[in-house]
Formats: sequence, structure tokens, C-alpha cells
Amino acid sequence: MQLKTDKGFSLIEVMIVVAIIAVVLAMAGPSFNEYRQNTNLKEATRELAGDISLWRQAAIAENARYRLLFNQGGNTYTVQIENPANFGTYVNLSAVNPSINDTKSPGSFSSAIVITSANFTSGQAFITFQPRGTMSAGTVWLQHSGRLSTSTITTNLLGRVNVAYDIK
Repeated sequence: MQLKTDKGFSLIEVMIVVAIIAVVLAMAGPSFNEYRQNTNLKEATRELAGDISLWRQAAIAENARYRLLFNQGGNTYTVQIENPANFGTYVNLSAVNPSINDTKSPGSFSSAIVITSANFTSGQAFITFQPRGTMSAGTVWLQHSGRLSTSTITTNLLGRVNVAYDIK
């Protein structure tokens, strides 16, 4: 005589597993959303800090003066180069080289990420990069308006870029 052996799961067992998965996902969902929002802020901050270092290096390599001009109202920053024909005036980089996209927005990572303030030497809203490697000292603040998390990018005269986060 052979014993009957059933293989598989009963409907009750499957429903219990599905219910457990649903509870775990319901608890993890908001945490994942918060994580993603903070990650977007960090990505935007790293890109801006990288652009600051990039254009400082370009100023050194090309023996030219560059600057990043911050537009809080438009939530953008634009790369400009000093006009060689008129010392002290700057033009957008795209006017010199149309293949370069000279304007970026931290909002490209998330529309909730905004430039809350940019304050550099003498209260200006731009960083100037000198051919000798120095740049304007100051600070740029980014904020995720939904989470109220902030990041601070601080530059010093000798070209150092520091990033700090206040994650909420």
C-alpha cells in the first residue's frame, strides 16, 4: 500500500505569504521614497561640485577665466568665459562653442531640488575661476523642497570644494 503524498501549497498558505509580502512592502515603501529623494539631492550636489572642479581645471589648462553664474529664480547655473576682446566681461560658453550645453539645473534630478542661495566673494552669485588655480570663496545651498534636506557646497580661495549634507 502506498501513501498519498501531496506536493505543493494550499490556497491558504499562498494567501498568507502574499499578505506578509504586502505588509512588508507597505512598511518599506515610504522609507524607499525618502531614500530616493535624498539620493536625488546628493546626486545633484555631486554634479554641481564636480562642475566646480571641472571648470577650475579648465581655467588652469586653457589659461582663461571662467565663472559659474547662479540663477536662483531659474534654478540654473551657467558656465561663462571671459571675453578676450573685453577684459572683465563674460559671455556664455555656448556663444563661443555652440556644441557645449552651458546651462544646467539641479532640478534635472528632481523638480523638488532647488538652489536656495549662492553667495560668493563680495556677495556675488557667481564663482570666478582664475588661470592660476584660485577661485572665489563662498557657498551654494541646495534643498529638496519636499524633504527639507539640504546640502552645502563650500569653496575656498585655493580651490578646495567641500560638501556637507543635512538629511531629514
